[in-house]
Amino acid sequence: MGAQRDDGGYLTVRVVESIRLSPSLIRVVFDASNHGGFNTSGVPDEIVHLYFPADGESAPPEMTRRNGVLGHHDGVARECRNYTVRRWDGDRITIDFVDHVGGVAADWARSAEPGMALGMWGTRSWYGPPADTEWMLLIADLPGLPALCRALEQLPAGLRAHAIVEVAHDDDVQDMRSAASVTMDWRVAGNGRAPSELSDAVRAYEIPTGTGYVWFGGEASAGRAVRKYFRGDVGIPAKRLAIVGYWRDDKEAWLERYERVADSLIDDYERIALTGMGEAEAEIHWDEILERAGL
Repeated sequence: MGAQRDDGGYLTVRVVESIRLSPSLIRVVFDASNHGGFNTSGVPDEIVHLYFPADGESAPPEMTRRNGVLGHHDGVARECRNYTVRRWDGDRITIDFVDHVGGVAADWARSAEPGMALGMWGTRSWYGPPADTEWMLLIADLPGLPALCRALEQLPAGLRAHAIVEVAHDDDVQDMRSAASVTMDWRVAGNGRAPSELSDAVRAYEIPTGTGYVWFGGEASAGRAVRKYFRGDVGIPAKRLAIVGYWRDDKEAWLERYERVADSLIDDYERIALTGMGEAEAEIHWDEILERAGL
């Protein structure tokens, strides 16, 4: 819920180069020269849906429309994952993959070579600071790091920003560039390897005066703790808060619990959609509903 969507189109992209950035990150640059109507939104946390080849395929086929729905309608099971665009320069789309055991995308990125192909569809985004924002707090673990980096690069001079980032290894720390006045707090923690320190780091942060904006991209339960702090303790309005749960540390158990109550939750989802509330506020209400359901 709550995302800004641009259905754009579908295209097949091919690897131009693959670079090992750090112990945890693999950068893959794609050629998207046949993009047609598929264009960047320019929003720092825009994601694209990546479709991986099925067994026996070198690339997924083009999507087609059936009854107005764009998709693969051939009955073939293909893995799909959402990934943040680290950089979008004309015909070149750069994605930083987190290298972790057991991940379909990570396995693919580890072996990526020039000429290999994926399907790509999108885009979708959450980041949207109001025009009067005077300071920003950006929080992320490894999956959220590409969006955080892109956001910092786009900030204007004169804005104050603080970033809290959890990585898995000391060598995952990256150089940051920004025209804004930026301070960084790097933590080697979380990321499924150790307890997260993001919530504690956020609570230790001295909130500046003036109008602010908070963006979070990372593990869902850590994001919930951050959301509850800023909404309940600090009282930040919904329009100044974007919490994006990129992944779940307990995904399999969470999905099992969700399936047991999914029908009633869908009714709640529809009621929220009918209220006409803003996207950011709807996102918060949806997470509160999930929490009450034990999710």
